[in-house]
Amino acid sequence: MNNHFANQWLAILCHNLSETVSAVLLMPESDSKTLRPMAQWPEKLSDFADFTPIIQNALKTNQPVNIVNAQQADNNNYDYFALPVFIQSELLAIIALKTLHLPTDRNEAVLQSLQQGAQWLLLANNKQDQTDDHYFLVLRLLAACYEQKNYAEVLIRLVSELTVKFDCDRVALGQIHKQHSKVVALSNSAHFDARSNFMQKIADAMDEAIEQDSLICIPNPQATVIQRAHLELSRKFGSGAILTIPLWYEETVFGALTLLRSEEKPFDSETVSLCELTVSLITPFLALKKTAEQPLTKLISKTLKRRLSKLLSFNYLKVKLAVASVVGLILVMSLLKGDYQLTADAMLEGKLQRVVTAPISGFLLSASVRAGDTVHKGDVMANLDGSELQLQLGKLNGQLQKFRREYREALSTGDLVKVRVNSAQIDQATAEMELTQQQLQKITLTAPFDSVVIEGDLSQLLGSPVERGETLFKIAPLEGYRIILKVDERLISYVKPGQKGTLALSSMPERNFQLTVQKITAIAKADNGGNIFRVEASLDTAPDLLRPGMEGIGKINAGRKNLLWIGTHQLIDWLRLWFWSWWF
Repeated sequence: MNNHFANQWLAILCHNLSETVSAVLLMPESDSKTLRPMAQWPEKLSDFADFTPIIQNALKTNQPVNIVNAQQADNNNYDYFALPVFIQSELLAIIALKTLHLPTDRNEAVLQSLQQGAQWLLLANNKQDQTDDHYFLVLRLLAACYEQKNYAEVLIRLVSELTVKFDCDRVALGQIHKQHSKVVALSNSAHFDARSNFMQKIADAMDEAIEQDSLICIPNPQATVIQRAHLELSRKFGSGAILTIPLWYEETVFGALTLLRSEEKPFDSETVSLCELTVSLITPFLALKKTAEQPLTKLISKTLKRRLSKLLSFNYLKVKLAVASVVGLILVMSLLKGDYQLTADAMLEGKLQRVVTAPISGFLLSASVRAGDTVHKGDVMANLDGSELQLQLGKLNGQLQKFRREYREALSTGDLVKVRVNSAQIDQATAEMELTQQQLQKITLTAPFDSVVIEGDLSQLLGSPVERGETLFKIAPLEGYRIILKVDERLISYVKPGQKGTLALSSMPERNFQLTVQKITAIAKADNGGNIFRVEASLDTAPDLLRPGMEGIGKINAGRKNLLWIGTHQLIDWLRLWFWSWWF
């Protein structure tokens, strides 16, 4: 066996087993104690260290072995297979394969493929009986097919060689076309009409063998299969001996081969066996050659059909049930509709808010309420220090008495100019006293209406100065609330005034309150790393337990949508925006 044949054989074997990662063919040296690589796949493979354990195991047991789910340095799992090939108890070679991790039921199929491929090595072995000319004829036939450039030339050369090797009058090869056989190659005829009566009868004979999944040979009195088409072909066209062998590849019928001889040269059992063996060896090469020359569209169609057939089979039943369940769920979700609800953070506010400010500049004397307290109309909330105002009032009162006395003296002396000056001074002092008295009345801050204090705690600021107009408290009435919903900008397009919704407060999660959207703020603002719109909503009913400042979660009913859209629209919108940003 030469290296060229070994490499071609190993390449065909690896292409038949599509899961193969690498493979090596080892043969013993002349001393039968060491092994040398005869072929490897891929051809650039140089490191055979990972094959050592499986090869040692095969040599120890002299049986086909496999190691399942072996983890390698790249953290991937692989399966290893090894097959020792013997001729009369003498080791001829060892085949070792490394494949992707396979299902359990696939391991036996890989070992069977190795055993079938080993028959080629037996045929090519130059240590085999040199007097057996048939094996060398088959080997030369395979080599002749390898030399052809395309599939059509391979078929012509094959039928021509078979005609010579098996001493036939004609050899025809047919392929399945629209569920029936069609002759695609005929020996001794470069051009022929596949629609002729002779070609049709050969195709009928091929169909007869394929439909019965059996080799048919006539004459054969002991045959148990139907031979009607073969007998008709023999009767009409004078072929006394006919042999038809179905061609199978990967559990699928590939075509059929029909050999025709004269009545004087019937097919004996040895010739039939050798022909059947030859066909079984050459069929994988034919199938691969044909597949390699098919158009891309046909290859895609064939692959899809094969995948579909696997999908509909009973293999990987759990995976298929899971996939079917997911597909069924998606289908149901696309047909059923549900309420689409927008979720947003919510905060409770009073419809009206008032501020209690410092009426004058001064010092804080006392504060009787703080944030969260409920006050009634007229309740004292805080007091400012009025001592300075009292002193100023006493000073103004003394000045007023002085101006009045001077006014009376001016009247008594008849000094009209001084009378007018003193009169003006009296009016000024009187006005200043009234202003001071009004400020003294305002140093006590009272609640303007029944309300709750929502902001302001002055208990730690007693004695500190306050400026006129400074906000001391914020209050809101006990009745009349509004809900502020912080709606994400990606969802604001689904919100409209008048929509209904539900509010759940953190302090009362067991109760839900109905709300109605009233107003949408047209300006977005940043909040917690995102942009939000403030949406105002009103409560249909407001129990006494509610207080401004409570927070919770609000949901707005945005209409009926199908469930699939509800579950995926945010992801789809994000993908659409991302794709648009990169594509355009």
